[in-house]
Amino acid sequence: MKRLTLTLLVCLMSTFSIAGNLLNEGFEYANHDLEKPVGWNCDDNSWLCGYLEKDHKRMSHSGNWYAFSNAQDSWMYMPLYLIESMRYRFTLWAITDGSFQFEIWAGTAPNPDDMHTQFLSTTVESGEYERISAYVETIPNGCQYVGIRAFANNGDSYLTIDDIEVDMVEQYTFEAEPVTGDTAMYPGSEGSFRFLVHNVGYDELDITMHPSNEYFTNFSCIANGMTGMTFHADPDEVVEVTMTATLRPEIEPGAVSWLDIQMTIPCNCNTAMVTFWVTPLDLTGVSEGNEQNINVFPNPTSDFVTVEAEGLKEVEVVDLMGRVVNRVFAISNSLRLGFESLSNGLYYLSVRTEDGITIRPIVKK
Repeated sequence: MKRLTLTLLVCLMSTFSIAGNLLNEGFEYANHDLEKPVGWNCDDNSWLCGYLEKDHKRMSHSGNWYAFSNAQDSWMYMPLYLIESMRYRFTLWAITDGSFQFEIWAGTAPNPDDMHTQFLSTTVESGEYERISAYVETIPNGCQYVGIRAFANNGDSYLTIDDIEVDMVEQYTFEAEPVTGDTAMYPGSEGSFRFLVHNVGYDELDITMHPSNEYFTNFSCIANGMTGMTFHADPDEVVEVTMTATLRPEIEPGAVSWLDIQMTIPCNCNTAMVTFWVTPLDLTGVSEGNEQNINVFPNPTSDFVTVEAEGLKEVEVVDLMGRVVNRVFAISNSLRLGFESLSNGLYYLSVRTEDGITIRPIVKK
């Protein structure tokens, strides 16, 4: 069922708790070929439904039903109560074999004379599906119906529309969410911090990161495959960001440490921030067992580590979450561990020999 709601009178009974999408019309529910769309007021059948079993060459396609114009001047209406204090985004997909003036209106009743506010007006002439969108910041009083109008500019042709959406959004806004959680690092070592940024506004954004430098230094960042502290996010896009930073070597082990990453956009009208908590580790507190019998090199490493020990049996690589990410059984007193596929950061080697288990820290950079 594609239509989430037809009439939003529930909004009058409580605070506006319905966030995000108000209408998602894909014409999939209960429609029949060459009949007016279900749920829309269209007494003169100036809009009809059709069915085409193929994709429509657009990312937003959600089904095979659509609506198409059936008159020189085609109107259809749906009850949709719009609140004056809210901001809305109207989007849909359209295609035509001719030339059409396409409009979205709002008004008090389902007829042209009562459609008092125009939200969108554009010319559609493309032979491919194109996305049509409008941002509406000011809603006048009395917007109880939304009206869809298509006016043919020439001859016998059709305008097809699909996937109509009405959302409540701000023009410029975004959200951020950490992916990696609490972590532990040695002072002077480098760590990776991952987070997601979602552009939930109407306009595309250029987002700039401002990491705090109280506990960290040597910042670098990759987002959308590009290196830099500013990245681009289209409307509705979710960008995964990875920031690397070095815990300052003077930080005392066990101290409360964190990395704040604040994000801003050029208008300075919206910000977001993620915080990563970090526990500085004490290298001298690691139990290293019978140290003189074990040789680990190179450390730090970028690609591999060699472990040498008398009576070597097995080596495990353990991350800071306690997960075993690699295990190698020895057939001699020397073995080699690959680190190429591991993320940069601190790991532990659990080295098992005939004399017992020894824990050694190793840094991947």
